Amino acid sequence: MNNRTLRFRFSLLAIPALAGFALMYLYPFARTLWYSMIDGTYTRQFVLFDNYRDILENAYFRLALRNTATFSLIGVCCIVALSLALSFGLMRLGKRFGFVKNLLVSPMILPTASVIFIWQLVFGADSYREIALRGEWADLWTILPIFLLYVWKNTGLNIIIISAAIAGVPTEIHDAALLDGCKGFRLHRSVTIPLIAPALTFVTVLSFVSAFNNYRESFLFFRTNYPPEAAYTLPYYMSNHFQKLNYPTLTAASVLFTVVISVSLWGLYRWESKNAVIY
Repeated sequence: MNNRTLRFRFSLLAIPALAGFALMYLYPFARTLWYSMIDGTYTRQFVLFDNYRDILENAYFRLALRNTATFSLIGVCCIVALSLALSFGLMRLGKRFGFVKNLLVSPMILPTASVIFIWQLVFGADSYREIALRGEWADLWTILPIFLLYVWKNTGLNIIIISAAIAGVPTEIHDAALLDGCKGFRLHRSVTIPLIAPALTFVTVLSFVSAFNNYRESFLFFRTNYPPEAAYTLPYYMSNHFQKLNYPTLTAASVLFTVVISVSLWGLYRWESKNAVIY
């Protein structure tokens, strides 16, 4: 059997997966694009980009977009930096403290409702809105519990992935760098981090996805569709319009949301392609 025949048979095996992807992802997204360019589900008059212009001029959408971008950027930077620092620390401690990694992963398997109940007790959810309205740190206090919950739940998995990537770096490379006088922080910045760039990109993508999917925890904590202003994000905006059956606005916001995520992921992969080192 020659290589051409073998590649052809492998291509045939990919047809079911491609068909499923087209049916479950491409077709719904094409329908979403169509709904975002009509004025309603009944009249279905084609209005092109009017829905996009309306939501971009909407103060609540701009507020949700700003809060989502702020939470995601700050949250992802903090969680990746914290995961990287803890991974280096745990690697130095060795296998004797391997149980710490399991302890850090445990928040992911805990029921969300139970965690939120504890969070409400810790932060005093009953008087939360009154406290949030006081002082110049009101906005920070409003989003702080959700931010801490996001970091607490997602750091463990990142540590597992980054630790595995660090363990996979050949010791010969570190030994050669040490002989050249590269040690301490410079060793990790110039040698280790470029070598584990694919793993860092992967955990960054996971952290972004987790930041965008933080709606459930936020909704259970505030117990309302209209949380304090600093906690109002794009999932709240789209959920409220879904409940109002305002599908043109909902789909237009979803398309813009997809564009923002796609551009962010493209930037991450560009960073990986420039910084990754193949050994």
